[in-house]
Amino acid sequence: MEQTNLYSTTVPPMMKTLGALSKILDKANAHAETKGTERRPGSVHVEALLNDRLVFDQFSLIKQVQVACDNAKGGAARLAEVEIPAYEDNEKTVSELKARIDKTIAFLKTIEPKQIIGKEEIKISLPYFKEKYFTGFEYATEYLIPNFYFHVVTAYSILRKNGVEIGKADYIGGLPLKNL
Repeated sequence: MEQTNLYSTTVPPMMKTLGALSKILDKANAHAETKGTERRPGSVHVEALLNDRLVFDQFSLIKQVQVACDNAKGGAARLAEVEIPAYEDNEKTVSELKARIDKTIAFLKTIEPKQIIGKEEIKISLPYFKEKYFTGFEYATEYLIPNFYFHVVTAYSILRKNGVEIGKADYIGGLPLKNL
């Protein structure tokens, strides 16, 4: 059985969830394309879906995906004490969002367990919490993971609100079940 540590509780689950999010975006794209008519092609519906939000003061679907990716790459980089890759927030299509997810997963795959294991006590500061810090453990468990999943589930909820046929199995992305 794998030992629990900051790596195994952050990087692999975020990679799996980003993969599930990418597949959900495929379903969203297909759903929106089917709504097309002669007067309003499917691309209009896709664009509307990507720019939709749950409520007026929350981020759009595009921004939810961007922030989920930012949390994953930033969190892994901070815990590994390596430079955070910079991404432009210029995605406007499903394929561009999926490329951002792929790029994030590719970065996460470069982080080795030994870079994060044992980093529970490092000090992690964020620019918006001036002159304050988290320990690595506090950052991972009380900020990174909850914030990452908040943005993924909000993206999922925007799609559900718009009638995209997705469910819990799509969100979870498969379970490692074994026979008794």
